[in-house]
Amino acid sequence: MSIIYFIIGSVIGSFLCLVAERIPANRSIVRPASHCTYCQTKLKMVELIPIVSILCLGFRCRYCKCKLSYVYFFSELICGSLCFYVLLEAVHPIYSLFFLLMAVVLSLTDLLYLIVEPKLFYIGSILLCIGHIYLAFPFYLFTSLILFIGLQILNYIFPDSVGGGDIFLLTVWGLFLGGEAIIFLLFIASSSGLLFLFISQYILKKTIRQLPFVPFLSIGLFFVLIWK
Repeated sequence: MSIIYFIIGSVIGSFLCLVAERIPANRSIVRPASHCTYCQTKLKMVELIPIVSILCLGFRCRYCKCKLSYVYFFSELICGSLCFYVLLEAVHPIYSLFFLLMAVVLSLTDLLYLIVEPKLFYIGSILLCIGHIYLAFPFYLFTSLILFIGLQILNYIFPDSVGGGDIFLLTVWGLFLGGEAIIFLLFIASSSGLLFLFISQYILKKTIRQLPFVPFLSIGLFFVLIWK
């Protein structure tokens, strides 16, 4: 079953990449069929196999030879690993998996467009709220309110230090997770973000003008859900 979970997860990861790429651009996720972003050639079934196909192609389009983004590969790998781990180990696997997959698709929109896509965020939050109520989990209204006010004040003192989408994301996550979990999440997110900046600037010699922060918040969320 573990292999099946991984395969299902990698397929979900491939689909989430398509969703994250098309929804913010107001494009249909049904049509046109999957195709190369550069030459627009429709991909064959064998070229849509998650993880395997992009490795066999050497991260290049089979037709125009343009380099393909590593985002697709890592999305499929991460989602496959999440399904493999969460469905086998989590106490509430469906809830935890949906929470994490929501974080993954929002991370992808942040990576691709530097936004927290509102349509995906609102729909995901509503569904997550329904699951939260069904499982009779507590809501942390005070934590959510303090987070929202605190981040708004921080943004007022240091303009544009926190993105508006990140504020709403953390406010909603605080409602579900509580103060102790959010502090731990922010510690993990900030530490991993600073480590990434250090490696990029001082080892890889790459300057990053604007850092997508949702992927690092998602890393923090993963550890919080494991810890809880």
